[in-house]
Amino acid sequence: MSGSRSTPARLTDEQRQILRDINATRPVSDEAANWAVQAGYAAQAEDGDIDLTQAGRQVVDSSTL
Repeated sequence: MSGSRSTPARLTDEQRQILRDINATRPVSDEAANWAVQAGYAAQAEDGDIDLTQAGRQVVDSSTL
């Protein structure tokens, strides 16, 4: 075992880009937004706004290192 820190699931480049776009408040397709919400990486408000969850932020932060 190489430590107790959990790592995010393997994501495709396209999925990582979706999360980066959400983080930067760039528009994403409904399909992309739905994937991010269902995967637990984003949350969507009643007014349609979407933002990353802590898990989504962790993925974006780790991909910029």
